[in-house]
Amino acid sequence: MLVAITGANGFIGRNLTRHFEREGWTVQSIVRRDFERDFFDRKLFKADVVVHAAGATRAPTRSKLVASNVLLTARVLDAARRGKVGRLIFISSQAAAGPSTSADRPVSEDANPAPVESYGRSKLHAEQLIREATDVPSVILRPAAVYGPYDRDFISMFRLARRGLAMHPANRDQWISIVHVDDLARSVLLASTRREAIGGTFFVANDRPMQWRDLFHEAALVTGRQIRTDIEVPAWLVRAGALAGDVVARITGRAGLLTSGKVALTQPPYWVCSAERIRRTLGFAPLTNLQDGLAETYRWYLAQGWL
Repeated sequence: MLVAITGANGFIGRNLTRHFEREGWTVQSIVRRDFERDFFDRKLFKADVVVHAAGATRAPTRSKLVASNVLLTARVLDAARRGKVGRLIFISSQAAAGPSTSADRPVSEDANPAPVESYGRSKLHAEQLIREATDVPSVILRPAAVYGPYDRDFISMFRLARRGLAMHPANRDQWISIVHVDDLARSVLLASTRREAIGGTFFVANDRPMQWRDLFHEAALVTGRQIRTDIEVPAWLVRAGALAGDVVARITGRAGLLTSGKVALTQPPYWVCSAERIRRTLGFAPLTNLQDGLAETYRWYLAQGWL
């Protein structure tokens, strides 16, 4: 079986490649430079499955997010259609659905999507393109916050936690759903092989959501430390920093973690989703408990010299 993975050199793509190869698949890697060359389409032709994992979680402007997450998806979809691929798996995001109303009322796939910032809206737009292409068998996966080897967004938490420090951008008490990248990869494999997956949209998350305060404490434990100082940065200061971050992003062409879009994600108190549908339909169950997943991630950061 041949799988083509877009964004194969990214955080999720690298881990998908490892899991597919371990299961005996032949992997056709598609990276950024391939989108600018003539053989892009030919790389998707004849694939049994295309996993579209390429995209941007942040960008200096809204138009660049649209280009990375919407226009690129349209191109992949067109190539998959002309190549008559067997199935297209789109890696979307919980951000496309928006937050939940409480920690014990997780958002489900049946809820009306209500993204709160440009990234979520761009992912939702891309989902709509996928659904409208009824001639391409497809599956949409909406992972919660993903962590694990090759991830760069959670590394700042480990840098602080190993010093006994927690610092929250006005989101200490925020509840989030989370999933290890290995479990996300397992859900992609299920979506690639199970007939029941076609046409479906599925959240992918652990069973138990967490507050950021507790996540910092868990991260500190795997580093052999305890959180001694827990700081909540005032919301007004976070917003001011985000405005400065927006300016820097426009000047440099690179968006950091402190931008208005990222800060918008910290404001809803509940980012909790339900993975009941994928459990019921595809038999998915997360196998990586949080402590083991954090410990593995920390060891990987150390081995790579990232910490």
